[in-house]
Amino acid sequence: MEQLKNGLFSKLSAYGANIIEALVVFIIGWYLIKIAIGIITRMMRKSKVDEIIITFIRSFVGVGLKIILAITVISVLGIDSTSLLTVLATAGAAIVLGLKDSMSGIVSGITILFAKPFTKGDIIEVKGYMGRIEEIQLLYTILMTFDNKMVVIPNNELSSSTFVNYSHEDVRRVDLTLDVHYDSDIDEVKRVINQSIVRHPLALEDPEPYIRVSAYNDSSITLTVRVWTKTDDYFLLKDDLLEQIKFNFDKNGINIPYPQLDVHIKS
Repeated sequence: MEQLKNGLFSKLSAYGANIIEALVVFIIGWYLIKIAIGIITRMMRKSKVDEIIITFIRSFVGVGLKIILAITVISVLGIDSTSLLTVLATAGAAIVLGLKDSMSGIVSGITILFAKPFTKGDIIEVKGYMGRIEEIQLLYTILMTFDNKMVVIPNNELSSSTFVNYSHEDVRRVDLTLDVHYDSDIDEVKRVINQSIVRHPLALEDPEPYIRVSAYNDSSITLTVRVWTKTDDYFLLKDDLLEQIKFNFDKNGINIPYPQLDVHIKS
């Protein structure tokens, strides 16, 4: 009986020592993981890596290191890690087969992050939605529309879709089409339009504005106007020019035609 008590006590003592040792390993390991992630983050920011890629790598490395720490702690506790790894590998294979679509999304997310067809803050148009890229996650890309709606697009769909990135270049061209009456003096019309453009602080001088007659319609002459501006100022300049040109047309007696219907009544 005494031998049984001594044996049980020694086993409990050994197990308690393992628990303490595992706790120490866990605390130290968790602290070292934070330090490692901090160092990696600082190095990437010094290298001017995109913030979205930094977030992804930081998350990926953190998960990997925590898994290694968990396996180490289990080994310190005296649990056979070989059988545990076998079970984890089998379960992982089953999960991968069951989540092959999600894995495809992860691969697409990694491709988007490193190929960088767009980055956070870019304005894109895809699948009928236009908005600003808010976040690129492993499985989804989050797009915020201009009326503040959140659109969640799966990365595997996004990577296989055709989309337009309006923020890729620093400057964009504003295209306008304006109709004036046939009685209008075209030289005067072009002068008024050019004056409206030159006076706007957001319109670029180089490339210079383009103002030309582009069509003769049934009741109007169409002029095409092309003005360059910085990408961030595109919508503001477009709306301002439409408003300012109309104001200057009215001021200079230039008429914009509109459909009219003459009705003749026979008594």
